[in-house]
Amino acid sequence: MVRTRTHRRRQSLRVVVALVLTFVVLIFAREVSRAAHRESSTRQSENLNFSAMATTLLGQENSFDGRLATLLGTGAQLTRTNFAVQLSQLTQELSSWRDVANIMRSPVLSPGLNVTLSDDTLTRVSDYETVLAYVAHALDLNGPAASSPLSLGAAQLSLAQTAATWGTSRHLLANAPGHVTLTALTHVTAQLNVPQDVATLVSSANLAATRAIVISAIKVQPAPFPAPALTLLIAPTTSFQVQVAVSNLREIVQPVSLTMALTPAQGVVQRVTMTQTLSPNSSFAFVSQNFRVSPGERATLTVSLDGVPASSALTHSRTYAVSISPSGSG
Repeated sequence: MVRTRTHRRRQSLRVVVALVLTFVVLIFAREVSRAAHRESSTRQSENLNFSAMATTLLGQENSFDGRLATLLGTGAQLTRTNFAVQLSQLTQELSSWRDVANIMRSPVLSPGLNVTLSDDTLTRVSDYETVLAYVAHALDLNGPAASSPLSLGAAQLSLAQTAATWGTSRHLLANAPGHVTLTALTHVTAQLNVPQDVATLVSSANLAATRAIVISAIKVQPAPFPAPALTLLIAPTTSFQVQVAVSNLREIVQPVSLTMALTPAQGVVQRVTMTQTLSPNSSFAFVSQNFRVSPGERATLTVSLDGVPASSALTHSRTYAVSISPSGSG
């Protein structure tokens, strides 16, 4: 009888222990399931966020590839200014890719497709910079400083290789949470005969480098009184100063020589010549020059740019009638 009670207590204890173990296992399984679900949701969110950023970037890269190929193939029909603007826009776009590529490296996905695309993008930025630098140098235009020592041919080969390897990598997230398959990369520029295209551009009359420098401003001190155009009516003085500013209207480096000559009605001509090399699309103010005069004197001031092709639309010289007022004490 005692043995039967003891056996029953042991049996009940076993049942209780089994129930507790079962409950613990169920709780653990539920928590594991929840954790797995949370991890899957987190990965899906990360993958989808990366997909949105990558799709935008890949679209920009493919658009860039097409626009660069079009510029090389049809750029001879553009004016030099328009060609330079488009080349500058392409160069600036590459800089923005670097920023995006660095941002997308974190957090690292599983598999790390975001790091792969970041590395490929940075490589392609350097490759495209090499191509743009080649074009800019041939046409004597502002262009990017090539960040890679690669030759033009090596840069084009690299563009083709990154497009090919990305063609495989872009499927790596297809079976991961979010089921993402990314856009392929084009490689039109990689297939071009760039030296031949550039030779055509260089031979185009539309893209030929032409000089264009103008006198943009002339400052006289002491300030002249109101007077008709091209007349300098100056208060009684024994000297006056002239400062000239010039502008380079082209996308090329241009040397300029400025001559100012004051020819009095009687006396010695005062002449000064200054030179300066102007950066593309820039302006420069020469140092103010002093001219000796006498009250009541009349003279002619000529300001001219030397060695600049004549153009009816550009101001290369100005001639002023100078009249120094007589001294009141005279």
